[in-house]
Amino acid sequence: MKKKRKKYEELTIRDDFMFGKVLRHPGRCRKLLEIILGIKIKEVVFLEDQNSLNPDYAAKGIRLDIYLEDSGNTVYNVEMQTENTGELPERGRYYQAVMDIHMIEEGADYSALKKSYIIFICTFDLFGGGRHVYHFENLCREDPEIRLNDGTEKIFLNMKGGKDAEAALEDAGEELRNLLKYFESTVPQDAYTRELEEAVTAAREHREWRQEYMKLEVMRWDMRREGRMEGEKAKLISLVYRKALKGKTPQEIAEDLEEDAGEVKRIYDVVVRYLPDYEPEKILEELMPICSKF
Repeated sequence: MKKKRKKYEELTIRDDFMFGKVLRHPGRCRKLLEIILGIKIKEVVFLEDQNSLNPDYAAKGIRLDIYLEDSGNTVYNVEMQTENTGELPERGRYYQAVMDIHMIEEGADYSALKKSYIIFICTFDLFGGGRHVYHFENLCREDPEIRLNDGTEKIFLNMKGGKDAEAALEDAGEELRNLLKYFESTVPQDAYTRELEEAVTAAREHREWRQEYMKLEVMRWDMRREGRMEGEKAKLISLVYRKALKGKTPQEIAEDLEEDAGEVKRIYDVVVRYLPDYEPEKILEELMPICSKF
């Protein structure tokens, strides 16, 4: 099912764009971390220039919702996650690796790596344990009392809980319970969540953020459209190849597939040069500039 493009005025705290803007406030974000971690934090500084991280030209870059550092030399990444894509633990692993690369300068000692937290605030129970909080750190399998102490920790928050949600909440204090309830319902539960919701309301009137969101959405939809176009074209190329391999003519193939004869002929002329081998990437690369379909 195609996703509907969300209007800016429809955004809530659960949308990553709005979440990132509202929590861009040092006081609000510091309070968020204190509630989640159950600790006091003196001061936070946003790492603006590293909001988008790319380890090198050949690697997959990442864009972080919230990326900041506190006065105690600890780095935090906080993400709002509304869809269970099935690879969140692996994403956390990759985020950690990219953050580490950006934390340490070339030639520096590994001890220069800072303590770090990666926090995912999820609208679903990723692990199915009915808990609202899942903390992970590296422990010894043979003796769980022994910690690796590599300075990394990953936290997954679950807004909904499981069948025994109230019992599971015993591992969460009142402020965290209120925070999770607010994220789930967008209805303020206390003074802090009211402050967050008021910030969301004010953000909806922010003209520059509205324009930024619209530009980002256009870029995202263009990327999705290009991906769909390439996927559809690759599928047609595969079908033409299979029929050409059986000795069918371009006209016969076009009739079989109920596709435009001219388009099929252009694909056929390239495909037959690769027969009997099939190299889809090369064929697609050669065809993209000359195919008009899609």
